[in-house]
Amino acid sequence: MKMPRTKKEDIVDEIHGILVSDPYRWLESGDDEDVKKWVAEQNHYTDSFLKNKYQKKFSDELVKDFNAVEFSNLLPVKGRYFFTERRLGEDQKVLYVKDGLNGIPTKLVDPNELHKDHSISLDYWKPGWTGNYVAYGLSEGGDEMSTLYIIDVDKKENLQEKIVNCSYPSIQWLPDDSGFFYTRNPRSGTVPKGEDRLHVKVYFHELGSNLDDDPLIFGAGRPKDDKINLTSSIDGRYVAIHVSSGWTENEIYIYDREQVKVMPMIVGISAKFKLIFLSDKALLFTNYKANNYKVLSTGLENLFKPVDEWKEFFPEKENLLASVVASEDRVLLEYQVNACSGIIMLDYSGREIEKVPLPDYSHVTAITASRTEKEFFYSIVSFTSPRITYRFNPENQKFETYRTADNPIDPEQYITKQEWYASKDGTKIPMFIVHKKNVLLNGTNPTILYGYGGFGSSETSDFNRGLVPWLERGGIYAVANIRGGGEFGKEWHKGGIKENKQNSFDDFIAATEYLINQKYTDINHLGILGASNGGLLVSAVAVQRPDLFKAVCARVPLTDMVRFQKFGMAVRWVHEYGNPDIKEGLERILKWSPYHNVKEGVEYPNMLFITADKDTRVDPMHSRKITALLQSVNKENKILLFTETEAGHGAGKPVSKIIESQSFVLTFFARELDLNV
Repeated sequence: MKMPRTKKEDIVDEIHGILVSDPYRWLESGDDEDVKKWVAEQNHYTDSFLKNKYQKKFSDELVKDFNAVEFSNLLPVKGRYFFTERRLGEDQKVLYVKDGLNGIPTKLVDPNELHKDHSISLDYWKPGWTGNYVAYGLSEGGDEMSTLYIIDVDKKENLQEKIVNCSYPSIQWLPDDSGFFYTRNPRSGTVPKGEDRLHVKVYFHELGSNLDDDPLIFGAGRPKDDKINLTSSIDGRYVAIHVSSGWTENEIYIYDREQVKVMPMIVGISAKFKLIFLSDKALLFTNYKANNYKVLSTGLENLFKPVDEWKEFFPEKENLLASVVASEDRVLLEYQVNACSGIIMLDYSGREIEKVPLPDYSHVTAITASRTEKEFFYSIVSFTSPRITYRFNPENQKFETYRTADNPIDPEQYITKQEWYASKDGTKIPMFIVHKKNVLLNGTNPTILYGYGGFGSSETSDFNRGLVPWLERGGIYAVANIRGGGEFGKEWHKGGIKENKQNSFDDFIAATEYLINQKYTDINHLGILGASNGGLLVSAVAVQRPDLFKAVCARVPLTDMVRFQKFGMAVRWVHEYGNPDIKEGLERILKWSPYHNVKEGVEYPNMLFITADKDTRVDPMHSRKITALLQSVNKENKILLFTETEAGHGAGKPVSKIIESQSFVLTFFARELDLNV
């Protein structure tokens, strides 16, 4: 089938005296009929290459691999246990409750029953302190702009509350569940077009009252790109408001319900802080003067004293402290050793009780605990083992295996290892490598290298059912822990953002060279994969070093980094990438922005871009524009675009759609990298 023709326009902007070409700007408008027609033609073109007997085979196998019960940890609340579960044949997870640990699960919210195409998803849920009510959110088509509801747990009925524009709100119930503090986005039409995902503010709602009367607690006159997270003291007096624009620092304000006012607690300090209220004190989880984080403490009566006067509760260690969670009488610290998890359990005085033993190369996916319950749960995964959930039994002080997910593979047939390599500037970077034991390192193995490297997010071991067909056929999968992530603290993150962004690309390029030099694969059998910021990563690396890869798959990527901040919530990301509206920021970004570094006369690798028509995080215009540009340059290798309909950035996607897009990815890589299908 012939490649679709794409109109090219002579658009050149002069920005800060710099001429910037943008020949495919017309593809930015997703509602334009010409763009819709072009997208349909591109999907048809992609189908002609990827919808074949191999895609059908992968799809059938993925159906089997995903035909397993998926479940969350239990959250204990006053003798009740709340959790989500997706059972066999279901597209969406369902919210359940049961009375007692061995009680019969009862459905509270089942999105599968709400729409015939299963496009409605449960985005979040938060029980109150009494266990009588649960706040939850539903959104449709992956747009993530959910509506918040309250369900009466006893009656299994929704209350009158229906709060729109609550995209992943932070919710804090009062101790008696008579009301709650929450964050929400602005009402439609009250802010400029395209800014409905910004302007987040804090409100309070009393159950049964008129929503229009909800008082504004915090946010008036604040920057539009604020991100807000709430936590509260156990007695409900204090509500801590964590506010940030970027990912490297935040402020904390305290709303005092007795004084009915908001007071600044921590402002103007370049560090990250998280306040945790215990029954007798407050903890501060922070990287202030601590690259790997530490925990400070003070009495509740001294919340507002300077940070330097807080006591040290748990000092900075050699390894990264990743999270802090509290139960009624325990403080649980998750730490990371070279991107692998560990757990330390302390009492409220800070005394270490024990280290929780975890398997090698495993990752803690969640610790669910309540500050009013002694019982808690945690789950672990690895590259070759799906979720195992453990329960801390407060009666015998023991950890017990509570539930184990079905595993479609035999872990004993696999090898997981971590190897280190040197990046361009000599920095040592770790990389996970997973493959079957019988794979020979002869330099010709089909290999997929994955990376992310952004926003301080750590890439740890994870079980991916979508990769089972690849691994079972002898394919190799590798994950590089490049700078820009958070695997080694704040300096690792800062080492791959803004003026240091090229470090992320160099780290990833060095990973590919290492895999080739160590005879895992060669350039004809190597593919790279990334999503979102990782999609930007692999797009930029493919443009910079097209000679290193045979195939590239970028899912929901950013590619036009001169105009990214003009679309939706992306203005928040200038703190990560730099601001192209400032001359210095533009000059830096132009050096690596994928869309602006494609050159005539260069043959780029085979590339597959996957996006979604309702992606409200990364606008699909990025995938459309880079696809058109690369198709105009390449003479032989294929540039493919697949746009999912009624889907978003990924959250809440029905399993059926996950299987469809993943079967395309596997078919693409198998075809280009010579996997024996």
